[in-house]
Amino acid sequence: LGAVSAGSGGSGAMRSMLRGMLGGGPMTLGCGDSHKAACAANIARARGVDLQDVYFFDDKATAVGSFRGSGMNAHQVSCASRDVGGYGLCGATPVEVSLTRGISDCR
Repeated sequence: LGAVSAGSGGSGAMRSMLRGMLGGGPMTLGCGDSHKAACAANIARARGVDLQDVYFFDDKATAVGSFRGSGMNAHQVSCASRDVGGYGLCGATPVEVSLTRGISDCR
């Protein structure tokens, strides 16, 4: 399990909590939405994970779109709770986070 984020991961305490939730797995921070597929592929290669076995979830369609043609799986989440700017408000629901192959967005 790993994480890719455009942000900083919060304060030191927040980053520590996130690392704990990831079970010590890799966390790539400061990775812009259009580069998230490349960041995820780097993690997969470093961990010896086949790209077809990578699953990515994000509330932004641009981040998910960066995975098209990558051989990885990516799905937009928080589709039922969107704000005016198109951002997810309350995070993913359990049904949105599934190991479904392919790329999907809220449209």
